[in-house]
Amino acid sequence: MKNFSLLVLVLFFGFNVYAQDIDIYRKNKDDNIKTPNIPMGMSNNELQLLSRNLRLKDMLYAMAVPGYVHFKAQQMNAGYWLMGARMVGYIGLATAYYKTTTEVQKKWYQLNTPKTEQDYVKVNNNLYIKKSNIYLVTSLAIIFSSYMYDWIHGEYVLKKKQNLIRYKYGLKLKVQQAYSYNSVFPNVYPAASVSISF
Repeated sequence: MKNFSLLVLVLFFGFNVYAQDIDIYRKNKDDNIKTPNIPMGMSNNELQLLSRNLRLKDMLYAMAVPGYVHFKAQQMNAGYWLMGARMVGYIGLATAYYKTTTEVQKKWYQLNTPKTEQDYVKVNNNLYIKKSNIYLVTSLAIIFSSYMYDWIHGEYVLKKKQNLIRYKYGLKLKVQQAYSYNSVFPNVYPAASVSISF
């Protein structure tokens, strides 16, 4: 367990040190001051969706916060379902830990305990599996699969929503350009003139 904790810490700090989010180049502009050219009718939620990108730090945030990517993509129901699934996985890990510690406490005074149905699941005559191992493997599978689903499906949903917004306002822009005055009469400009004749 100590080796696993050490590995997690090394990977966590290693990704933070060499992540793509650290700016090692000179910035010539301030992105917070630059205001985007917002099309007419675009809502604040649509603008937020267009400005969101998934980076390496978001991958780490999704490890700590269940459903993070779906929340970022404004898919609240899916985010809460993923949060619930991850919590079930954590409860399963706690159950496996509790069962393992109680088994260790029992063993110090009962050296030759028979395999009972309370602690083991009988697969066949010669094969028994500990229930704590089943809880452990199932919980780890739930935690890992919910994380992968959050990252892969959340990125897909975010990109799909961004493309739909671009398509919607791209069409509006084309229609506005098609019916503007300059597109109907491209070489005619309004002007005023004065002429004197004798």
